[in-house]
Amino acid sequence: MSTLRPADGLAARDLDRHLINRAGVIVDANALVQLPADRLAGADPFLLATGAPVPATTPAPLLRLLMRAGSMAVPCALVTERLGRHVSAMLAAQRVTNVWSASVSAAEHREQGTNPYRAAAGALGLPVERCLIIATDPTLYEAQASSARRVLTSDSGTLHLAAKSTDKLSQLGHDVAVQLALGHSYDGVAEQLDCSSSSAANAMSRLMRRRGFTDRTRTIVDLITSGLLDTAELRAALPDTLPRITAREHKVLTLLATHEVRTVARMTGINPDAIGGIITRATTATGAKTRTQAVVMVLLLDSPGPATVSGGVQ
Repeated sequence: MSTLRPADGLAARDLDRHLINRAGVIVDANALVQLPADRLAGADPFLLATGAPVPATTPAPLLRLLMRAGSMAVPCALVTERLGRHVSAMLAAQRVTNVWSASVSAAEHREQGTNPYRAAAGALGLPVERCLIIATDPTLYEAQASSARRVLTSDSGTLHLAAKSTDKLSQLGHDVAVQLALGHSYDGVAEQLDCSSSSAANAMSRLMRRRGFTDRTRTIVDLITSGLLDTAELRAALPDTLPRITAREHKVLTLLATHEVRTVARMTGINPDAIGGIITRATTATGAKTRTQAVVMVLLLDSPGPATVSGGVQ
């Protein structure tokens, strides 16, 4: 569960404050599903304009924020598990169809290795750092991993300020890690991201310290397995299957995802003086530019089984 404050949620006067300096709003569709029927009053501007009778209750804070975003021309995007007719029906039932500028499928983006909230910001044509995200507890981790600077959680339409995530990456840190995973050197990263090589190296050093590792390979693998790094660009650069490598090479690359080189040598019984040559041959065999890229390839391609050599793993 997330840490929420205060118990009664955000006051109405706080809603505008959360919209100020936010170029877009991204909402988890589960937050709309959870809205109680007796808190939908005022959510239909047409009914209010025509004087039609509506329940004399206050609309949920989530609806008030969305209505306010609409009046301020702040574009909103919806993150739903799957896109389809049921989404339109759900939005019609919640009477907030008029505020949405884009919608994305969370399931599809997870399958592609992309953070759904980052993708939703992209659908709005905005950097995720400039968006306000409204999530529910099941999706809070993804929302915080998107690198958004402000995340609220919705509980039956009541909004709370989510506790700050210690895992959140800066945009530069995220992009540097992706480029290193693609096999670029720091000079190559600098060229790709239009920054200095020292800035790229410093960003990676900060990530390594924060994640508690002494090498960039394990740091990048940790970011991928923790869901903090979008892998769509990585997967797009990979072949359909892992190139044929020996069982020993496969084992070494797999172990390098979580262990130092010396530990891998000890675990596999390989002479420490020879482990470097095996890593080089394994990297070459996969077609990777660097050890890091080779390890990422093994991690993402999930090879059905490497070729074997006489006597098994040697």
